[in-house]
Amino acid sequence: MTTVLVTGAAGFVGSRLVEKLSALGHSVSAVDCFLPDLYSGQMKKARYQQLEGLPGVTLWEKDLRSDDLSDLGSPEIVVNQAAMPGLTKSWEDLKLYMDNNVLALDRVIQQTSSPSLNNFLQISTSSVYGRMADSSEEAPTNPFSPYGVSKLAAEKLGFAHRDNFGLPFTVLRYFSVYGPGQRPDMAYHRFLKAARDNTPITIFGDGEQRRTNTYVDDIVDATIAAIDRSTPGEIYNISGSESYSLNEVLGMVREISEAELDIRYEPARPGDQRETKGAIDKARRELGYDPQWSLRDGLSKEWEWLATLAE
Repeated sequence: MTTVLVTGAAGFVGSRLVEKLSALGHSVSAVDCFLPDLYSGQMKKARYQQLEGLPGVTLWEKDLRSDDLSDLGSPEIVVNQAAMPGLTKSWEDLKLYMDNNVLALDRVIQQTSSPSLNNFLQISTSSVYGRMADSSEEAPTNPFSPYGVSKLAAEKLGFAHRDNFGLPFTVLRYFSVYGPGQRPDMAYHRFLKAARDNTPITIFGDGEQRRTNTYVDDIVDATIAAIDRSTPGEIYNISGSESYSLNEVLGMVREISEAELDIRYEPARPGDQRETKGAIDKARRELGYDPQWSLRDGLSKEWEWLATLAE
């Protein structure tokens, strides 16, 4: 049994990760503060409460920016899922992003660094690459948004701790995650919800921007594989394997929902990536990662989930 600290445990991915780790028999400290700045803190709290009573799981309500972290102990593994996500808001309040994505990380590192720590998994993002994220982990990083800047700064901070103090620090760069429970601000959730509710869909740009989004179960499996198999000091892209434009995704949404879509095109947003296409050869080779979900199947599952929420 491994002791694992999961921050951001009330999030979309974090909560699913805690459930899977519990099922595998690990001892998990699950931490969150239900940050309300992007979407409902109550939604996160409800998801968090569903973790209560899971075998081996201890829940902690803590703000990583300011609360005392000393009672989190000395875990063998840290998975830092906690972050302030979202593109548009990062142009409006950079301090919020730096506080949550960099300063909070430093406090977690300071607290959990001990001889018992085997790996510190920092969850990062394809946004660190910039407008085009279509190459391997060795590609240059040139963030195109303040959000991407904050996440790259977090990576650099962790590697500075590694180089100076021997922190066993590993980076997983997620490519946009979707599936049942997806954040309400994200595109696929918005598309499906609009199809369900017969409301307009706004596309920023021409809709030809391409994505290799990743189904939530695949991302959780990859993260658990990284706990077991990753090499500290390395960076791994974690992505789906299928590339589609937003216009092609809308075609799938139309077929799955059997709804007429009211699509409206607006100018591209500052910081929007033109293409994300994760090169995952390294994760396949070293982690045994093999994404199982097609986009059509994953969207169908998210559609079924959203139907259960309809009033």
